[in-house]
Amino acid sequence: MNCIKTIEKTAIPHDVFYKMNKLYKEIGKNDFYYGFFSKSLEFYKRKTAEDNARYFYQLFLNDFKPIKRSRFDSLALKSSTPNNKSEQLYKNILEIFRQIHYQSYDRFNLQLVEIRELINLLFKDVFPIPKYRRITKKKSLFNTDVKSMREVFEKFLEEVNSVIKKNKYEPVFLYVNFLIDFINMKVFDFDYNELVGTLIFYILMIENDLKASYFVSFYGKLVFEKDEYLKLLHQSSYQWEEGLAEVMPLTKFFVKIYKQMYDDLASLARDYRYDENLSISKSDYIENTILKMPKTFSKNDIRKQHPLISDSTINRTLKRMQEDNKIRALGKGRSAKWVKIVEEEDYQGQMKLNLGDKNG
Repeated sequence: MNCIKTIEKTAIPHDVFYKMNKLYKEIGKNDFYYGFFSKSLEFYKRKTAEDNARYFYQLFLNDFKPIKRSRFDSLALKSSTPNNKSEQLYKNILEIFRQIHYQSYDRFNLQLVEIRELINLLFKDVFPIPKYRRITKKKSLFNTDVKSMREVFEKFLEEVNSVIKKNKYEPVFLYVNFLIDFINMKVFDFDYNELVGTLIFYILMIENDLKASYFVSFYGKLVFEKDEYLKLLHQSSYQWEEGLAEVMPLTKFFVKIYKQMYDDLASLARDYRYDENLSISKSDYIENTILKMPKTFSKNDIRKQHPLISDSTINRTLKRMQEDNKIRALGKGRSAKWVKIVEEEDYQGQMKLNLGDKNG
């Protein structure tokens, strides 16, 4: 609890304050984005929940059996049944993100009971629920005091909630301090305190208006920056016992990540408006995209560029282009690839059409 104890003595440098200010200008657009994407809000929440669950698993659970991308897609179906503990764990993670993103739930509170319930749901049917770590303190040569971390953690949460009620601290900065304390306290007797801490941090950020998280995957960004994140997390733990942990580099990192997410959201809004105003047929639009892709591509590559166009439209376009001898299937099933037989520059009919492609 050393970071929270010393939070009042920690000043926010000018460069971090400047970056926070830019981030909050973007947060001020939350209502605009909610209105703009109102027709597709549930779609984006569901898609981002699934993306987050997949990246979360890949980021923190390397000691479990790897899951193929096609299997991730299958497990996202409500009717799917996990075949092993790795898949059960992923189903649990997915359910948590679904509750956070697009199911109604009461506000998350930093309380012992709620954190235990989160861990219970996370590891349900995977392994026994972890116990609180026990602290052994040598009082004398023949006298040892042993107590549960539960008492220490409960007092820590009381202190954190007291700081929150003061409403004096910027949320990213405040909860980075919480995250570093939580991880270094090693509250639970297992290897996943870092995983749990980061998940709590993510939930608290959403509840403090970082709503880009509904449209852009936070953990997708974290996977891309994994080495930097882990390095900063470990650096932030230096001299934690002495109350001298350096929290600013990690704070700056998270501010950067969330600013990137809002930048991506702005780009998503531009693409969304473009798709909505498209005057040509969606099938022709997809064909134009395919012709500008690498020679080999997948349906998932198309979905990334056109998330709002239905699978049936994509399938219809692929079938038509196959019949026209423009593409050929490589394999079958969800993971099948396609190869272009006709390159864009060879397809003169396509070249004569300006389909409104932003790069064309």
